[in-house]
Amino acid sequence: MFSVLRIRDYRFLASGQLLSSLGDWFLLLSVPYYVLDLTGSAMASGFSLAAGTIPALLLGPVAGALVDRWNRLRVMVTADLVRMMAVSLMLWVDSPDKVWLIYVALVLESSLSQLFNPASAALLPGLVGRGDDLHSANSLSALIVGAIRLVGGPLGGAVYGSLGFTAVVAFDAISYACSALCLSLIRHRPRTAESRSTEASRRTGTGRAQVRRLVGDIRAGAEQVRHSTWLAALLAAGALFQAATSAVNVGLVPYMNQVLHASPQLLGLLFGAFGAGFLLGVPLSRALIGRLSDRTVLVGSLMALAVTFAATFNTPVIGWSAVLFLTIGTPMVCFTITSGTFVARHTPDAVLGRVSATSGFVQAAASLLGMVVGSLLSETLGVVAMLNLCCVTVALAAGTALLMPRRQPAIPEEVPLGEAA
Repeated sequence: MFSVLRIRDYRFLASGQLLSSLGDWFLLLSVPYYVLDLTGSAMASGFSLAAGTIPALLLGPVAGALVDRWNRLRVMVTADLVRMMAVSLMLWVDSPDKVWLIYVALVLESSLSQLFNPASAALLPGLVGRGDDLHSANSLSALIVGAIRLVGGPLGGAVYGSLGFTAVVAFDAISYACSALCLSLIRHRPRTAESRSTEASRRTGTGRAQVRRLVGDIRAGAEQVRHSTWLAALLAAGALFQAATSAVNVGLVPYMNQVLHASPQLLGLLFGAFGAGFLLGVPLSRALIGRLSDRTVLVGSLMALAVTFAATFNTPVIGWSAVLFLTIGTPMVCFTITSGTFVARHTPDAVLGRVSATSGFVQAAASLLGMVVGSLLSETLGVVAMLNLCCVTVALAAGTALLMPRRQPAIPEEVPLGEAA
């Protein structure tokens, strides 16, 4: 897994991801607390969490089409710099009447992330290739995310408690600047990106014609998914997985509080066990993908997650829950790494940004649906019944992944991006 770090350009990409993600986790914890402290309103605090989800639903497919037209590395550097400026708006918020600036900053930050994320996913195969290094890079990315989940929240809380909200915002803004610097040091300049830029610069026409081209590009990305049995089945399975895990996230705290009667200290230990399981899943995924087909790993990890959910939420004993929570993160990260690698490896480069953005859009919609339905069912059926329905949904996701053909698709040849518009 760590062998991919021998690639100079990937080291800069991973460093940028580490820095900006750590800053984001600092902010994710601190913003709701700060808004609550200023306004005394739980609703206002909740809005700060919801503000970042709106751009994912509105801009995802459009962002993917733009990423496939533009120079992806330049998009990422620009997005980091604009996100740095957007986050800095929060430095001026010191009273309830200025809280709206936080919402604006969060929406802007999330909007630029809709460009950054598919650009990063589409750039990665160009840096590391589509062989074993691609899976290693995705595994290392998951390891970074898992480590940040473990330390980002406590560190963010410590910085917020000791130095205040201004220090948290400053750290996040600086992390974006450092990420932009790391990305600007990447030497890789793919011929495909340049040919697309040249082709795009030759295009002229009215604004209406440009809109038609953009709509055509979005449709081409959707067609790529629709005409690929592998991608369509994986996207559907991923949507069910995301809806179920989002609903579980909604029900976890009520389950721990109402069923396990866990103290705040025990809650922290249980969440820590989940994070540790997430980290353990990274090397396991690496070992499995070398021995089994992608389809087998995807189906197996989803079935393992369904069984783990069922065991965890029907064993209301603190001691066993700690052990079972350790096992939840492992199949989750196996599915996430394998599915992300599969999409990057088997999608033509010319439409990879659009396919990545389409996947992100579907997952965001499924996540929102899962949170809403999970909240409603927890109130009407009870939290345990809702969590058991999540187990069934994950099992359905495994059945959907079985629709992927047994025979692996061919790895596409590199195609100049200018030919794909």
